Amino acid sequence: MKLLHEDDRPHSTQLDLSQSAFFKLSLDLLCLRNTDGYFQELNDRWTSTLGWTIEELKSRPWIEFVHPDDLAYTEEMEALCSDSNSDTVIEYKNRYRSKNGSYRWLSWRVSVYENGVSYGIVQDVTENTWRGSGSYRTGVREAVKLRDRALAASSVGIVIADAKLPDMPLIYVNPAFERITGYSASEVLGYNCRFLQGKKTNRTQVDILRQAIDSGKHCTVILLNYRKDKTPFWNELTISPIYDENNILTHFIGVQSDVSDRVLTEKKLRLEKAKSEGLLLNILPRSIATKLKQNPGSIAEYFEDVTILFADIVGFTPLASRLQPLELVKILNQIFSKFDRLADKHGVEKIKTIGDAYMVAGGLPVPQENHAEAIADMALEMQAEIAEFRQTTGEDLQIRIGINTGSAIAGVIGIKKFIYDLWGDAVNIASRMESSGIAGQIQVSQSTRDRLQDRYQLEERGEIYVKGKGEMKTYWLKGKKSDVKTGLKSKG
Repeated sequence: MKLLHEDDRPHSTQLDLSQSAFFKLSLDLLCLRNTDGYFQELNDRWTSTLGWTIEELKSRPWIEFVHPDDLAYTEEMEALCSDSNSDTVIEYKNRYRSKNGSYRWLSWRVSVYENGVSYGIVQDVTENTWRGSGSYRTGVREAVKLRDRALAASSVGIVIADAKLPDMPLIYVNPAFERITGYSASEVLGYNCRFLQGKKTNRTQVDILRQAIDSGKHCTVILLNYRKDKTPFWNELTISPIYDENNILTHFIGVQSDVSDRVLTEKKLRLEKAKSEGLLLNILPRSIATKLKQNPGSIAEYFEDVTILFADIVGFTPLASRLQPLELVKILNQIFSKFDRLADKHGVEKIKTIGDAYMVAGGLPVPQENHAEAIADMALEMQAEIAEFRQTTGEDLQIRIGINTGSAIAGVIGIKKFIYDLWGDAVNIASRMESSGIAGQIQVSQSTRDRLQDRYQLEERGEIYVKGKGEMKTYWLKGKKSDVKTGLKSKG
C-alpha cells in the first residue's frame, strides 16, 4: 500500500471527468465509484482487459469481482481510502475476475472526491506480477529441468551446433545420439558432425543438407552414416535453424533417427514389386499390364491388320508315350524357350502355348508395319531350330506351321489367371492353316501371301477345304527370295 499526496494524482472534476478525452482514450482502466458500492462510470479499457461489458460491470457491486483470497485486504484498503481526506491516494493490488473465469492482477490508485464518490486509476499488472513472483522463477527452473530431462529421455538423437562459430561445431548431444552412433559426448563436442559420413554416403543428399545449412533453412535427408565401430546405418536427419530476437542465425538443432530397418524393408518391397511386375510382364504385354494397373477390368482392342501364327510339334505324342513326364516337359521347355527368344528377336507377341502347340502374333499390342514379314522370318527360324534339335538329340520331331493375316480382337478378360488372347475369324483361319498343313511345312493363307510375295519364295499348294470357310487357296512358304538367289536354304 502507498499513500500518495494530492500532487501525485490527476486533477479533474467529477462532473466532466467521464466525458473527457483522457477518460475515453487512456490505456489505464479508469473508473468512478458511487458510495453504494457500484461503478458509476468506466472507460472501454475495462472491457478489453476483463471481457465484461460496461453494463455488466455496472450491474453488480464492484467488490464482487475481487478474488475471495484478496477480499479482506481490498476492503481494508478501501476503508483507509474512505477514512482519508481528499488529498490522499491509496494504492494496492488485488486479483479481479475476468468474464472467462480467470483472474487478472490489477494495481489500484484510488482517491475520494466530494460526496464520497471515489476515482480510480487501475492498471493490469498480471504479467509483471507473475514474472516477478517466486512461483514464476520456480516455474522457469522447473521448465528448464523438464526440458533437460526430455532431451535426455528422447529415443531419437538430438544435437545442437553453434552457427556462430567456424565449421559449426557440436555443443550438445543427448544420450540417444551416443547410443545410436557409439560416440560419447566428450568425443564429439567441438567437432562438426560430418565425422559420421563415409565413402558410401550419398553425395547428393549431403549437398541438399549443405544448401539448407548455407541458406539457414529446415531440411530432412536420409544419409548412410557410420558408427564409431565403422558399421553403417541409415540416418534420417532433420535440421532446423534457430534465430535470435534480431533474426540472426545462432544455432542449428538436428534430430536423427536410425531408420536402417525401414530402409531395408523398403528396398525389399521395391525388389518384390519389381519381381511382381516382371512376372506380370511375362504374362501380359507391357502396354496391357500398364493399362490394367491404371484401370483394372477387362481390356479389348480391335486391330485392323495383324498376322497370326500357330505351330504344332509333330512327333510329340509318340515321344510322350516313352518318356517320363518330367523329361518330356524338359524337352518342351527347351523348344519353347528357343521360340520365345525368336519372338523377342523379331518383335512379335507370344500369345500362349497349349500342350505342344505355340501361338504368336505380329502387329499387336503395338501396331507394326512389317508384321507379316516378322512372323514369316520367325516361322522359318522355328523350322531351323527344330531341325537342329532333331540333329542334336536324334529325336524325330518336326513342326507344322500355319499363318494368316487379317483383323482381330485382342485383350484380357475375366478376373482370375489373366491371359492376353486373340479372337476373330483371322485367328480361326490361322489355326486351320496349321491343322490342315503338313509336317515340316509352313502353310500361309492368300492374305498373308499377298503381303509376302515380293520378298519371299512361295509355292502354291492349291485349294483346300477349311471348316467354316469352304475352299481356300493356300501356299507353302519356302524361304526368302534373297536366300534363294544366294543358294541358301532353310534348315527345315
